[in-house]
Amino acid sequence: MTDSKLPLLHKAPVEGLTVHVARSGLAIGDVARLERLSDGRIGVFAQVRKPILGLIPRRRDGLVGHLGPLASEIVLPSLDHGDALRVRIVALIPEYLANGYPPEVHVSVWGDPRHLRPVLAALGLPPDPEPRPLPPSRLSGLQVI
Repeated sequence: MTDSKLPLLHKAPVEGLTVHVARSGLAIGDVARLERLSDGRIGVFAQVRKPILGLIPRRRDGLVGHLGPLASEIVLPSLDHGDALRVRIVALIPEYLANGYPPEVHVSVWGDPRHLRPVLAALGLPPDPEPRPLPPSRLSGLQVI
């Protein structure tokens, strides 16, 4: 039996970028992973371009940045339980397209939402509404033979 993954974060910004987005070799759809950093934040790691001596091309795992406080609160229970998360880069705005603003990287996180309920209750969001019963149809008295 396989567990289906549902979106935990559709599009979350990566804060505190540690890479030059245009030179990093990141692309939309690249695989990323989340890890807890030593200061308690959740870091976003991906394969980035880090050439040897500036000449020999090489891709290595590197820290891209960290998630914001609200995104961290949502993802943290899943990380603590060791759930398998699917993290992808979904939006990039490199420095040369930022038009004077800071560059941006956004990720989406998919996983098992069963650890998400306590977070939603802590944020004060209302529970799911009860489903309404369907109205009786005119053909409800017919029987299939």
